Amino acid sequence: MDSRTARVLRGAAATLVFATAAFHLWWGLPRSIIYLQALESLTGRGLPPDPRPFLFVAMAALLFAGPYLVTRRVVGLRDAYIAGTVVLLASVVAWVFWHTTGHGAFLVDGFSAPSTGGGGHHHDQSTVALVLDHFVVEPVEGIVKIIELSAIAIFVTLLWRDPAIIPEGDRSRADAGEGADS
Repeated sequence: MDSRTARVLRGAAATLVFATAAFHLWWGLPRSIIYLQALESLTGRGLPPDPRPFLFVAMAALLFAGPYLVTRRVVGLRDAYIAGTVVLLASVVAWVFWHTTGHGAFLVDGFSAPSTGGGGHHHDQSTVALVLDHFVVEPVEGIVKIIELSAIAIFVTLLWRDPAIIPEGDRSRADAGEGADS
């Protein structure tokens, strides 16, 4: 991979990371504030608040910090690619987990948080059918997951082929399609 292609892919990855971070902050911040204001009332009734808003805000902060820390040379490219892949993959896995466990039913025995769209209970669906159903019923969620999966694919490609992180001796093999040993 030439350095120009790597720069374009880095820019694309940064754009996708910004988009998913912005979505998670937009969705999570207002809900976090509401839950913080109602925390005592909820816990007093034995109901834990939905953890997603707090996790969304934390994830958005991590994702916003990543490109900043890379441009300030606090974090190297290889570490940033790995961290971005891990954080975005965790988001996808957590999304699947949340929806396959009854929208928070695991938090309180006998409780299931309402779906935000037209979905209902999914007890008889396979995980694949459930995920595909959410892409149709919750198209914004589906778009965000596609953005995250695209960013993961770019990060993995950059990990294998970015000339800025491949040692000089391994670049010719990486360009020939053999990959780097590091």
